[in-house]
Formats: sequence, C-alpha cells, structure tokens
Amino acid sequence: MAVTPTYEVFPRDAYADGVAARISENLVPGPVMITGGNTAAAVYRALAVLEINWDAHQILFSDERAVPPTDEASNHRMAAETLLEPAGINDVLRIRGEDDPTAAALDYERAIHPALTQGIALQILGMGDDCHIAALFPGSPALRETERLVVAVDRPDGLRGITLTPPALKRAERTFVIVTGGGKAEAVARALRSDDPADTCPVHLLSGPHFLLDEDAASGL
Repeated sequence: MAVTPTYEVFPRDAYADGVAARISENLVPGPVMITGGNTAAAVYRALAVLEINWDAHQILFSDERAVPPTDEASNHRMAAETLLEPAGINDVLRIRGEDDPTAAALDYERAIHPALTQGIALQILGMGDDCHIAALFPGSPALRETERLVVAVDRPDGLRGITLTPPALKRAERTFVIVTGGGKAEAVARALRSDDPADTCPVHLLSGPHFLLDEDAASGL
C-alpha cells in the first residue's frame, strides 16, 4: 500500500454509536460512498438519528448484487431501511441490480462519473474475512482493472454483482473500513500487518484507509 493504514478500536457494545459519531465528524460537503453488510446496517441506524445536513451529500454505492431493490440481498434495500429513508436522504444514485449486470455497470459508471471527477469526500467500506472490499474478491479480474470505473463480476456466493473498481475506489479523499467480530480478526491482522498483494488481499489496493474496529475484530493485533 502506498500509505500505511491506521486504525482505532471501539468497545463492542458502543461500536455503532462510536463509528457513527466518527463518520459524522468527518463529513464534509460532497459525495459519500456507502457499502452493504451487517456491520454497515448497525452503523447506518446509529447515523440516521444524528443531526447531519444530508442535503450537502450525494450518496453512492460501492457495489450491488444483481437482484431487484426489493430483494433481501440488495445493498440498496438495507441502506434504504436503515439510513436513507429514516434520515430523509433523497440524493441517491442507486445501482440497478435488476438490470443486466454489464448494462447496469455501464449505466452506473456514466451516472457517477461527475461525482468521481469531483472526488468522493468520504467512502465507507466493509471488509470480508477474505479481505475483500466492495465486490472485489481475491483473484477477481476486476482487481486488475485500470480503465473502467464500474464492472460486472461473478461473486463467490453464486450471484452476479456490480462493483466499483480500483481506479474508482482510489479517488476517495478519505476511506473508513468498518469491521466487527472475532471471525474477522485474522483478516484485520492481515490487512494491517502483512504485505500481501491486492490480488490476494484486496483491501491493500486502498491508499491510507482508516479502520474502525470493535474489540473482537482487533483481537489479533
């Protein structure tokens, strides 16, 4: 990684509130990239009740599964239920998971190009136990993409997906990686302590991410 990652640890029982506060403190006007996952859902619920001027932010997504927005697997559905609707956020660019993935990727690339040109003020990413971020999994050809900003991918869970690529994710001015649970302690240690290439440890494609961990996820450090 070009810039060494940093991290901080929050108590397990105060994680969502602590991370929501940290996100709020770091919000500056501009586009905000959000992600899916159970950890994100808990943080979004805490974030939704804070007094934030969401009119200053356009919400983008790092990735989506190739499912309709009403599907339980949809990142947009989760975000809508936990953050977008409770906080009354209207300026949202959704990935159309119900469309053909290749077409959806092309459409989303066109839609978010102005925001990426402006620069993502803050992006919030999760990390899997294999160190994947967005829908960039170890060994994925998308990890070697240098021109396209959004592509269709095959996911390990058998679903197709649409994901931002390294050139897009590297445009963020600040990146928070949110991780909880002892099941990801090894991945966290690998992300923060190893020199593994991004092809096997995708989170290493990021430059200077700041990890927000609960005490279980940090137990291997």
